[in-house]
Amino acid sequence: MNQEIGSIMGFFYKVFPVKIYELEVPTDFVVPSMYFPSPLVFDGNDSNQTYMKTYNLSIKLFHHDSKQAYREAENIAEKINGNRNVIPLLDIKGLETGDYIRFTRVEVRIGDRGVANIILHWDSRYYYHQPEIPAIQYLEFESGVK
Repeated sequence: MNQEIGSIMGFFYKVFPVKIYELEVPTDFVVPSMYFPSPLVFDGNDSNQTYMKTYNLSIKLFHHDSKQAYREAENIAEKINGNRNVIPLLDIKGLETGDYIRFTRVEVRIGDRGVANIILHWDSRYYYHQPEIPAIQYLEFESGVK
């Protein structure tokens, strides 16, 4: 799991502290709970030094009925929207790094019976791998006046 997905899980857990499933949902899963699948990822060019990845993550919230699931999903979406579509980026220990994830879109949908989906969209930029070139230590040049 990357740092952004972990940060999203941490934010969701603060708002709705229930069991979280990552790999797959077992047949005898706990209700209420949440499921975080792997996101859809699209990549593309961004600048001369960076490339961009667009993420699309559909989180399932399970509850006793669809209205309760939708209510909890809407509450989480409202917390994100109320924070200008930004959540803090967390480090491996769960502490805020000072950086943020900005969502371009947050959707809430009712799914199957007892399920609601929150669909998050965001872009992230990453630096290309650059070969290390030693810095110039000494530069000498001659100049003359014409």
